[in-house]
Amino acid sequence: MAKRPDLDSLIVPKGAESPPSEEQAASEGTASKGYAHTLSYRMTADQYRQLRRFVADQEEKTGKRITHQAIIEAAVMQWLKEASK
Repeated sequence: MAKRPDLDSLIVPKGAESPPSEEQAASEGTASKGYAHTLSYRMTADQYRQLRRFVADQEEKTGKRITHQAIIEAAVMQWLKEASK
């Protein structure tokens, strides 16, 4: 398969552990986080709809973009804080 110059910088061979470029890290918000693990959280359609509405409402109120990841991360951290009291 011929290489496409416009996509070459995005290709990472399987098993390669190369860190993302500064531009990619900044655009993905991972530069300062240093994530080591990825978790999946399954939601019902109603839960997801509620999350989407909450995010849209928060963006409308603050004028800033917010991600589902940020909401879930904040909720987990708050739960851990409360649970460790």
